[in-house]
Amino acid sequence: MDNLGLLGLFFVCALASSLYPLGSEAFVIAFLALDYAWIWVWIVATLGNTLGALSTYTIGYLGDSLYLKYFKNTHQKIHRYADKIQKRGFLYAFFSFLPILGDIFALALGVYRYSIFKAIVFITLGKAVRYWVLIYLYNKYTQIF
Repeated sequence: MDNLGLLGLFFVCALASSLYPLGSEAFVIAFLALDYAWIWVWIVATLGNTLGALSTYTIGYLGDSLYLKYFKNTHQKIHRYADKIQKRGFLYAFFSFLPILGDIFALALGVYRYSIFKAIVFITLGKAVRYWVLIYLYNKYTQIF
């Protein structure tokens, strides 16, 4: 992984936040242990993880007709879920950093056509906070700053 540098970290974090199950935290810690500057690790991990979540959002956005076909939701149920997403979408977007649930949240945001601009903002904030906390805890116990 060190051979690819920060570009490798970007791709790992993007993949980890797509529908592919992979934990990016171990890679972030490995890069910190390899003495990469924490600020670059934070920025690259946040951007990569955000891109992965947005790819999942896009799958939901483009695949909504398949979703409706295979899950056979009633029209009323669809509107109820859409209303929840529109009202509380910022929370779903922010908490998209959560393992497993985050992928479902990002997919639902796309299916129910949550604003892409809002999704980008709140997904990025959530991912940034997640990695900031991880780096802070790493620093607290290893003193890298």
